[in-house]
Amino acid sequence: MQPATRWPPQLTTGTMKVTAVPQRPIFLPVDLQAEWDVAIRARSNVLLVGPASATEALLVALRPHLNEPLRQYRPEAGVPVPLPHEGTLVLLEIERLDRAQQAQLDRWLERFDERGRVQVVSAGSEPLYSLVETGAFLADLYYRLNVVRMDLLPSAGRSVP
Repeated sequence: MQPATRWPPQLTTGTMKVTAVPQRPIFLPVDLQAEWDVAIRARSNVLLVGPASATEALLVALRPHLNEPLRQYRPEAGVPVPLPHEGTLVLLEIERLDRAQQAQLDRWLERFDERGRVQVVSAGSEPLYSLVETGAFLADLYYRLNVVRMDLLPSAGRSVP
Protein backbone atom coordinates (compact mmCIF):
# COMPACT_ATOMS: atom_id res chain seq x y z
CA MET A 1 0.00 0.00 0.00
CA GLN A 2 1.30 3.47 -0.96
CA PRO A 3 1.65 6.13 1.76
CA ALA A 4 -0.73 9.10 1.58
CA THR A 5 0.49 12.04 -0.51
CA ARG A 6 1.47 15.04 1.59
CA TRP A 7 0.73 18.59 0.57
CA PRO A 8 2.68 20.75 0.17
CA PRO A 9 5.31 18.37 -1.21
CA GLN A 10 8.03 17.53 1.27
CA LEU A 11 11.69 17.39 0.29
CA THR A 12 12.85 13.79 0.06
CA THR A 13 15.92 12.02 -1.20
CA GLY A 14 15.71 10.12 -4.43
CA THR A 15 14.42 11.00 -7.87
CA MET A 16 11.12 12.63 -6.90
CA LYS A 17 10.77 16.08 -8.42
CA VAL A 18 9.62 18.67 -5.89
CA THR A 19 7.91 21.82 -7.09
CA ALA A 20 8.18 24.98 -5.06
CA VAL A 21 4.95 26.56 -3.91
CA PRO A 22 5.17 30.36 -3.59
CA GLN A 23 4.71 31.52 -0.02
CA ARG A 24 1.75 33.72 0.73
CA PRO A 25 2.90 37.26 1.67
CA ILE A 26 2.54 37.97 5.36
CA PHE A 27 0.87 41.34 4.68
CA LEU A 28 -2.14 39.78 2.92
CA PRO A 29 -5.42 40.22 4.83
CA VAL A 30 -7.10 36.97 5.89
CA ASP A 31 -10.17 37.61 3.74
CA LEU A 32 -8.00 37.71 0.56
CA GLN A 33 -5.80 34.65 1.20
CA ALA A 34 -7.96 32.18 -0.78
CA GLU A 35 -7.99 34.50 -3.80
CA TRP A 36 -4.21 34.91 -3.53
CA ASP A 37 -3.65 31.16 -3.51
CA VAL A 38 -5.74 30.65 -6.66
CA ALA A 39 -4.21 33.60 -8.50
CA ILE A 40 -0.59 32.65 -7.82
CA ARG A 41 -0.78 28.88 -8.19
CA ALA A 42 -2.87 28.95 -11.37
CA ARG A 43 -1.40 32.22 -12.71
CA SER A 44 -4.98 33.37 -13.22
CA ASN A 45 -5.94 36.87 -14.24
CA VAL A 46 -6.59 39.08 -11.22
CA LEU A 47 -8.94 42.05 -10.90
CA LEU A 48 -8.22 44.42 -8.00
CA VAL A 49 -11.10 46.73 -7.14
CA GLY A 50 -10.89 49.50 -4.60
CA PRO A 51 -9.55 52.94 -3.86
CA ALA A 52 -6.51 53.90 -5.94
CA SER A 53 -4.28 54.12 -2.87
CA ALA A 54 -5.20 50.59 -1.75
CA THR A 55 -4.76 49.01 -5.19
CA GLU A 56 -1.43 50.76 -5.76
CA ALA A 57 -0.16 49.71 -2.32
CA LEU A 58 -1.18 46.09 -2.93
CA LEU A 59 0.46 46.13 -6.38
CA VAL A 60 3.72 47.37 -4.85
CA ALA A 61 3.60 44.62 -2.24
CA LEU A 62 2.69 41.94 -4.82
CA ARG A 63 5.41 42.94 -7.30
CA PRO A 64 7.99 40.37 -6.06
CA HIS A 65 5.41 37.61 -6.51
CA LEU A 66 4.55 38.42 -10.13
CA ASN A 67 6.25 36.88 -13.16
CA GLU A 68 8.94 38.91 -14.90
CA PRO A 69 9.11 40.76 -17.19
CA LEU A 70 6.56 43.07 -15.64
CA ARG A 71 4.81 45.41 -18.07
CA GLN A 72 2.67 48.24 -16.65
CA TYR A 73 0.10 50.21 -18.65
CA ARG A 74 -2.09 53.19 -17.73
CA PRO A 75 -4.69 54.04 -20.43
CA GLU A 76 -3.96 56.99 -22.69
CA ALA A 77 -6.12 58.06 -25.62
CA GLY A 78 -4.90 56.53 -28.86
CA VAL A 79 -2.12 54.48 -27.23
CA PRO A 80 -2.60 50.74 -27.80
CA VAL A 81 -2.41 48.30 -24.90
CA PRO A 82 0.93 46.42 -24.84
CA LEU A 83 0.51 42.72 -25.60
CA PRO A 84 3.48 40.89 -24.08
CA HIS A 85 4.39 37.27 -24.82
CA GLU A 86 5.49 36.42 -21.29
CA GLY A 87 5.50 37.74 -17.74
CA THR A 88 2.84 39.94 -16.17
CA LEU A 89 0.77 42.73 -17.69
CA VAL A 90 -0.45 45.22 -15.05
CA LEU A 91 -3.34 47.38 -16.23
CA LEU A 92 -3.96 50.43 -14.06
CA GLU A 93 -7.23 52.38 -14.06
CA ILE A 94 -8.86 49.67 -16.16
CA GLU A 95 -12.16 51.56 -16.22
CA ARG A 96 -10.50 54.29 -18.35
CA LEU A 97 -9.85 52.02 -21.35
CA ASP A 98 -11.59 53.39 -24.44
CA ARG A 99 -13.66 51.12 -26.71
CA ALA A 100 -10.78 50.47 -29.15
CA GLN A 101 -8.39 49.53 -26.32
CA GLN A 102 -11.05 47.27 -24.78
CA ALA A 103 -11.62 45.52 -28.13
CA GLN A 104 -7.87 45.07 -28.70
CA LEU A 105 -7.35 43.58 -25.22
CA ASP A 106 -10.43 41.36 -25.55
CA ARG A 107 -9.22 39.90 -28.89
CA TRP A 108 -5.80 39.22 -27.38
CA LEU A 109 -7.24 37.50 -24.30
CA GLU A 110 -9.59 35.46 -26.51
CA ARG A 111 -6.57 33.94 -28.28
CA PHE A 112 -5.24 32.58 -24.97
CA ASP A 113 -3.00 29.91 -26.51
CA GLU A 114 -1.38 32.36 -28.92
CA ARG A 115 -0.33 34.86 -26.24
CA GLY A 116 1.77 32.46 -24.19
CA ARG A 117 1.93 32.50 -20.42
CA VAL A 118 1.02 36.02 -19.40
CA GLN A 119 -0.80 36.83 -16.21
CA VAL A 120 -2.96 39.96 -16.35
CA VAL A 121 -3.39 41.97 -13.16
CA SER A 122 -5.87 44.80 -13.62
CA ALA A 123 -6.76 47.45 -11.08
CA GLY A 124 -9.59 49.90 -10.94
CA SER A 125 -11.38 52.11 -8.49
CA GLU A 126 -14.82 51.83 -10.09
CA PRO A 127 -16.91 48.65 -10.06
CA LEU A 128 -16.60 47.42 -13.64
CA TYR A 129 -19.85 45.49 -13.60
CA SER A 130 -21.86 48.73 -13.40
CA LEU A 131 -19.95 49.92 -16.50
CA VAL A 132 -20.79 46.63 -18.23
CA GLU A 133 -24.48 47.18 -17.44
CA THR A 134 -24.41 50.65 -19.02
CA GLY A 135 -22.50 49.39 -22.08
CA ALA A 136 -19.38 51.45 -21.32
CA PHE A 137 -17.25 48.32 -20.78
CA LEU A 138 -17.26 45.10 -22.85
CA ALA A 139 -18.88 42.21 -20.99
CA ASP A 140 -16.55 39.60 -22.54
CA LEU A 141 -13.48 41.57 -21.47
CA TYR A 142 -14.87 41.97 -17.96
CA TYR A 143 -15.29 38.20 -17.57
CA ARG A 144 -11.82 37.47 -18.99
CA LEU A 145 -10.17 39.88 -16.55
CA ASN A 146 -12.32 38.92 -13.55
CA VAL A 147 -11.03 35.36 -13.02
CA VAL A 148 -9.89 36.12 -9.48
CA ARG A 149 -11.30 39.26 -7.89
CA MET A 150 -9.86 41.01 -4.85
CA ASP A 151 -12.05 43.73 -3.37
CA LEU A 152 -9.93 46.22 -1.48
CA LEU A 153 -12.65 48.18 0.24
CA PRO A 154 -11.51 50.37 3.09
CA SER A 155 -12.30 48.91 6.48
CA ALA A 156 -11.26 49.63 10.02
CA GLY A 157 -9.54 46.27 10.44
CA ARG A 158 -7.46 46.20 7.27
CA SER A 159 -4.27 47.96 6.42
CA VAL A 160 -2.19 47.33 3.34
CA PRO A 161 1.46 48.35 3.62
